[in-house]
Amino acid sequence: VECPHHKIPIHHLPTPSAPLHPVCTSTLPPGTMAVVVDPQRTEQIRAVLAQTLSPDANTRRAAERHLTDAQKIEGHPLVVLHIVASDSAADAAVRQAAAVHFKNIIKKGWDEHAEHGTEGITISATDRDLIKSHLVELMCTVPPRIQAQCSEAIALIAKVDFPQHWKNLLPDLVQRFESPDPNIVSGVLVTTNAILRSFRYVQRSEELYRDYSYVLQGLQAPLLTLFIRTGKAVDACPNDPAQLKPRFASLRSMCRIFYSLNWQDLPEYFEDHMKEWMGEFGKYLQYRNPVLVDPDEEDEPSPIDVLQAAIVENLNLYANKDEEPFLPFLPDFTSLVWNLLMSLTPMPKHDTLATTSIRFLSSLVGKLMHKNLFSSTETLRNIISKIVIPNLMIREVDEEKFEDDPHDFILGDMEG
Repeated sequence: VECPHHKIPIHHLPTPSAPLHPVCTSTLPPGTMAVVVDPQRTEQIRAVLAQTLSPDANTRRAAERHLTDAQKIEGHPLVVLHIVASDSAADAAVRQAAAVHFKNIIKKGWDEHAEHGTEGITISATDRDLIKSHLVELMCTVPPRIQAQCSEAIALIAKVDFPQHWKNLLPDLVQRFESPDPNIVSGVLVTTNAILRSFRYVQRSEELYRDYSYVLQGLQAPLLTLFIRTGKAVDACPNDPAQLKPRFASLRSMCRIFYSLNWQDLPEYFEDHMKEWMGEFGKYLQYRNPVLVDPDEEDEPSPIDVLQAAIVENLNLYANKDEEPFLPFLPDFTSLVWNLLMSLTPMPKHDTLATTSIRFLSSLVGKLMHKNLFSSTETLRNIISKIVIPNLMIREVDEEKFEDDPHDFILGDMEG
């Protein structure tokens, strides 16, 4: 069987136990990584990766077995990463396959102390340093689908090494906040968000707070600066969806980072800059722009919906903490979230935003200290007629989901 891209017969590829050729330096185009690799071995692995995309099942299985054996050879992750970094348009599918393979190597083999073992994968200290030195830069230079795999790989490595054994990760990510390309900034923020999820839903500990303090010092100020700057960029291109979409994705990621950084406690910096953050949040709860809304779409939320849901999650976090600095903002946000909820349709695309908004209002209703916000008869009447009753109704889409999978429907309904 021949590789369709390089015409290398797969049965002529060396077995993983075969001695490696002498290495030589292969330099990639400017802006991507350049590492010492064996070009012949790189072409061999490229051919095998191409075979994993074959329509023939036997060919795919043979190639996958070869990769399983090859990943146990020292230096294999760098060879794969070199293929990911190549800029050949003809090899787009192979580069994507290489990115997935690399991420899986990291997932299985990076944590040497994992309970399930490393499946025979050994990544040398030298290779680990090279990977960590180049991976953020590489993520910023590859197409979006490959970028997503690189982002996952960074998050997997960070789970083991960050911050104690990857000191330059946070500075490298923050440095990319200055990129003029909104897609690069969006990708970097997705990665940062994935890394910082570890601060949520965990008990406080000395080790956690050490890492938490380190991240706050390096990230809290640049995050606010970037949020405000991105908002100005949004205002500057209201009719350009190609520019707006990555920026709204960035705003949403920054909101999730905000959530992670505030989950454990209210940091002093966020308390001191509460007015700036709340001003930006209020702005987007009122934001409307038809160029970002598909009137024919019933299921997928718009970029605005997704951002607004993330903002209301942040408000709910603060409301549940009863943070005193947040209390002066509560009446305005109660009104904003109320008006937002009243404007939503019963379509599935608004389910998450509606549920999040109801959760925020419910948390306030349940506390005696906020009773004045809901004391009027008109407010109570509106709660019943415009929120409670409409959300008790069964929609056609609910009936279809129940008929398709009753168990999944009930589980989803219980989880809100």
